Amino acid sequence: MKRFAALSLALLLLLFAAACSSDTDETENPGADMTVDEIMAQLIEGVNSEISTASIPLDEENFKAYTFIDYIEGAEGVVSEAMISSVAHSVVLVRLPEDADAQAVAEDIEANANPNKWLCVTAEKTEVVSHGNLVLLVMSFEDDATTVVDNFNAFCE
Repeated sequence: MKRFAALSLALLLLLFAAACSSDTDETENPGADMTVDEIMAQLIEGVNSEISTASIPLDEENFKAYTFIDYIEGAEGVVSEAMISSVAHSVVLVRLPEDADAQAVAEDIEANANPNKWLCVTAEKTEVVSHGNLVLLVMSFEDDATTVVDNFNAFCE
C-alpha cells in the first residue's frame, strides 16, 4: 500500500511538472500558434470604431518608420494605423526571434517613439509593453491606448 501511495504521488508530481512546463512555453511566446495578424485582431478589439485603420505588415523597409528602431533580423510584425494622417493612432505588434531580448527592444522603442510623427497631431498616450517575445507599441487616444494594452496583457496571461 505504501508503494502504491508513493508511486501515485510521484506520478502526480510528474504530471504537475509537465503541466507547468507547457504553461511556461506559452508565457515565453504568447500566441506562438497564431499569426501576428490574428493576434492584432484580438488586441484592437473594442478600440474606437470611428477610426478607420489599415493593416500593414512590417518588413525590413518599413520597420524603422513604425517601430523607431533599426530592423531586427528574423522579426515579424504588423501595424494597425489610422488611414487618415490627421488621426494620431498607431498600434504596432512585433514578434521577435527567440534569441532577441524583448525587454531591451521595448526599452529602445520607448526611448525613440515619436508620438508627434503625424506632424499636425499628437497621440494622447504612448505605451510600450512586452511579454515573452512580443513587443507592443501603442500611440493613440488615451482610452484606445488603454484598451489595446489591457487586451495585450489579457492575451499574454
